[in-house]
Amino acid sequence: MQVERKALYNLLRMNWLLEPNLKVMAWQVEDYRALPMVEIFKRLQAKQVELDKVSFIALAEHCDTPEDLTDELLGEAEISHEDEDQIYLLLFELWRRLIPEKPCLSTFCDELDHQIYLYDQGHLDQEEGMQDVLANLQVILDENVDRGGKPLEVFELVTNTCANDIESFLYDFIAEQIDHHNYAYASELIEGFQKYIKDDKWFEFLTTRILAVTDSHTANLQVRQLIKKIMTKPDLEFIFEILTFLVQDGEKEAFVKLAKKGASILQTEEDFRDMLLISADFFHHLDLDRQEAEIKKVLQARNRKSPTERISAQDLAIQQFVKILE
Repeated sequence: MQVERKALYNLLRMNWLLEPNLKVMAWQVEDYRALPMVEIFKRLQAKQVELDKVSFIALAEHCDTPEDLTDELLGEAEISHEDEDQIYLLLFELWRRLIPEKPCLSTFCDELDHQIYLYDQGHLDQEEGMQDVLANLQVILDENVDRGGKPLEVFELVTNTCANDIESFLYDFIAEQIDHHNYAYASELIEGFQKYIKDDKWFEFLTTRILAVTDSHTANLQVRQLIKKIMTKPDLEFIFEILTFLVQDGEKEAFVKLAKKGASILQTEEDFRDMLLISADFFHHLDLDRQEAEIKKVLQARNRKSPTERISAQDLAIQQFVKILE
């Protein structure tokens, strides 16, 4: 049985929580962590799997993972894929609760997904759980690299067993630590995970953000280097991140250069509005009232357009915006 199977159901549940009208079966999106243990055994019994706590632990002694246990228990039984998956999800939850001394990749990634869910929902009163699971993630990655694995391949192998986009989460989590002035912990996370990140410009930018707290001059020099990278391989999302950073004490030359590049690759009306809002904020901080007012005028004229409407660099309003930048 594939270890990614639990991640697939975690992803399905995540999507269902975002879109409750999604057509799913109740068992596919149920919160198994909330089930009483007696209910889990009752449901297994309904599927002709006769187990109790003692017999489950005894069976688990001969298996390394909940996937192995499911294969061992079902063997060559002729059951539907639906029944097999229902049994697997129940057995997985029993393993998580009763066999903590045998952690494996699927149970670890399930816990990582769970902690990310709690974090995203604002249900983490304290961050120790998240800090612990991230520390364990780094240990798992480092140990596999020490055994000869390549960092990017190891990271992909581990994170493919998660429902969440772990690379994006790490960036967002570290960025939030910086927002909250937790610079030491943010630096520790950057140092620990940067070699595992395929598109490392994002982590380079995080380092720049921390540096800007104590050395704005050097931070601006690093921003220039990042902009050089962007010019050769434009990334609109990253451009917005840099522009937002430059609003506070950024160099006008760097902002204008990057904003022009961003204007050339805008895809939707929403992109254009984001660009206008950031730019208006930038000129406001520079006390350049004329440019700010002109940009707000362009923005106001676009109010009735749909955010999803496609847009191109040939749009007259974009050309007007570029002239304002100059």
